[in-house]
Amino acid sequence: MIKNYLTTTVRNILKRKGFSLLNIAGLAIGLSACLLILQYVKDELSYDDFHTQADRIYRVQFDAYRNGERIFECATAFPKVAPMMIADFPEVEDATRLYLRYGGGVVRYEEISMKEDNLFQAEQNFFSIFSYPLLSGEAKLDQPNTAIIEEETARKYFGVTDPVGKRIRFGDQEEYEITGVMQSPENSHLKFTFLLSYPTLVTLYGEGFNNAWGWYDFYNYVLLKPGSDAKALEAKFPAFIDKHGSDPNNPSVIKASERTKFILQPLSSIHLYSDLIQEARVNGNGRTVYFLMIIAFFILVIAWVNYINLSTARAVERAKEVGIRKVIGAHKGQLIGQFLAESLLINLAASIVGIALLYLAIPAFNQLADKHLTFSIFFDINLWLSLVALFVIGSLLSGLYPAFILSAYQPARVLKGSMKGSQDGLVLRKSLVVFQFIASVALIAGTLIVYNQLKFMENRELGIDIDQTIVINAPGVVDFDSLYGNYLEVYRNTLASYPEVKNFTAVSEVPGNLIFWTNGAQRIGDDESQRNQMYIMGVDYNFFTTFNNKVLAGRTYAHEFTGDSSSVVLNAKAVEVFNLKTPENALGQFIRIGGDTLRIVGVVDNYHQEGLKQDFRPTAFRLQQNARSYFCVKVETEHLDRALGFLQAEYTKVFPNNPFDYFFLDSFFNRQYKNERQFGSVFGFFAVLAILVASLGLFGLASFTASQRTKEIGIRKVMGASVPLIFVLLSKDFLRLVVFANLVAIPLVWYVMNRWLDSFAFRIEIGAWIFIVAAVVTTLVALITVSYQSLKAALINPVKSLRYE
Repeated sequence: MIKNYLTTTVRNILKRKGFSLLNIAGLAIGLSACLLILQYVKDELSYDDFHTQADRIYRVQFDAYRNGERIFECATAFPKVAPMMIADFPEVEDATRLYLRYGGGVVRYEEISMKEDNLFQAEQNFFSIFSYPLLSGEAKLDQPNTAIIEEETARKYFGVTDPVGKRIRFGDQEEYEITGVMQSPENSHLKFTFLLSYPTLVTLYGEGFNNAWGWYDFYNYVLLKPGSDAKALEAKFPAFIDKHGSDPNNPSVIKASERTKFILQPLSSIHLYSDLIQEARVNGNGRTVYFLMIIAFFILVIAWVNYINLSTARAVERAKEVGIRKVIGAHKGQLIGQFLAESLLINLAASIVGIALLYLAIPAFNQLADKHLTFSIFFDINLWLSLVALFVIGSLLSGLYPAFILSAYQPARVLKGSMKGSQDGLVLRKSLVVFQFIASVALIAGTLIVYNQLKFMENRELGIDIDQTIVINAPGVVDFDSLYGNYLEVYRNTLASYPEVKNFTAVSEVPGNLIFWTNGAQRIGDDESQRNQMYIMGVDYNFFTTFNNKVLAGRTYAHEFTGDSSSVVLNAKAVEVFNLKTPENALGQFIRIGGDTLRIVGVVDNYHQEGLKQDFRPTAFRLQQNARSYFCVKVETEHLDRALGFLQAEYTKVFPNNPFDYFFLDSFFNRQYKNERQFGSVFGFFAVLAILVASLGLFGLASFTASQRTKEIGIRKVMGASVPLIFVLLSKDFLRLVVFANLVAIPLVWYVMNRWLDSFAFRIEIGAWIFIVAAVVTTLVALITVSYQSLKAALINPVKSLRYE
């Protein structure tokens, strides 16, 4: 029986090669696309799952409030939090702190010196909470000036030599002995090059900093005891905050728990669902992952719908076969088995082709999505389990309905030639075509919206001029630290004499980065409840002219004003937040930032320090003539190579022992949109695949419809119908379905994509033209797909048409 099924199945597939190829191609593309997306999703969901205690690890999120309104949400908190949680809460098994050396620094070993980022100061118990693989040496950071080096970083400095016991220098004064080598897996929200010992901070800042409640630059992680309830623990935090954060000598001051809230973030949710200030690295986006899962579902369902559509459409053609089989004794179960065997064989062929397409697509997909999928996924049992599951589900879903429809035909009616396609079957096929094009319209419109939001962000006026700007990482090593200002002045003056250099400024931060230098601030005369967070930028005299900031009131810094070290320039957002009313009204008023009382001498317009996902932040620009984080150089780009050569040569002369690291500011700024750019590329790529798969099915369905109406077309031509009239006759039913699909899809897309756009502080409005373009594209695709078969049928000789069957 099985042999008979297979023989008949192969004959039917070979007899209808075009029909079979359309089905196999559509299913193969759908399967490979789905498997590719599932691998992407698996990679995104795997972040931090290599930690053996991941389900019990939480990060303490710090939210700041003023008058009941949340001011910001932060990934870091105070250094006092972790040890006090161990002391106060029996649910906490352990807690540890990390301190990011923001901006990195120059690391030297013998003659090698390189700028490194992602350097963290870590406590010894970091290793009892997290499970980063130790490759050599010991996980030991309990003594000052010891360090763990990451595996790839170790190769840069030491090659194949074991670095354990070697000593490196960080910056001017710090020296560390390497105690171990660790892996820092890519799929982690914490990616480090060096882990420096936390006790070193005590030697740098003194023991008192550990009790700080206000310096919120420390990542605090807690390990809960098995069975502990994180939500129940969170409920105890207000009392904890009041205990450790309030001033006992000033009870009239607002309670600390009304200004500060702590939230426990599960480790497993940080990568996809955390977008706070001071994140350790750029995280992913859970919404993007689930969008892609929906796309994978759409593409696969479209492919299955194609098979169902074409199989049921061919039902009348195979009716006589069913009738004869029933007359000679075949019962319904055997017929169902026959048609399911065909479905299984076609899905098996599609699975084989799909795996081949997946193999070919991995390199291109990695480039498109900036992923690191390797061919080792083919040795992952989960891939094959997914394939088997999709194969079985697809075979059953796409095979059962046609099998039941075909096996239910009555032999007497079939053999009399009175069998026609049922109205129910026609309605189902139309419904499935509508579903395909709803998905296609949604994907096209969604792609256009993502693309336009990205273009809007990349092309919007930032409020400053970042074009033609080269940024040099300022030196981390200066032989005589007290003379740094002299060295900087030499470099500044040398560049000023070079014709290709238009402007030079030394700053503590550059556009495109979050400003990490923050402090509490309030206008003099306001009470403590008006205290708010101020973001602080260290700038020199040339900053505002270099970036062409718009001055709203007052002035910026100038050499002739000798008292500017006690002055401050604010942005418009700070004027708003600190109740200064207007830029003009702010001039001459005093504001306390941290422990400094400063006179406001100028107000500049807001500009986008970060990407357009973030709103403007209140910012104070403080005069810091010898800022040593970044040098920003405006250059003439006509002779860019020559200018770069000059910048490097002079830099090396003035700051010898420091690598010349630079980047272009406009490219650096736009890197913030990396996730959105990748999402748009991946979204668009799979949208094209979905339309391709839908078109394959529509092509097959149009072919069948034309063949079913062959005699009708012949009669119409004999009666005088023109070729355009017949073309319209055969095309209009499909075009109606496409128009209906557009009407259904447009409100759905508008709702979903508006929700996505709401995550941006600055966003586009969804214009009608987007839906018009999506409608025109899907209509053209449908028209082009159907037109070949329609024209072919319309042009056929009516004599041949009337002889048909």
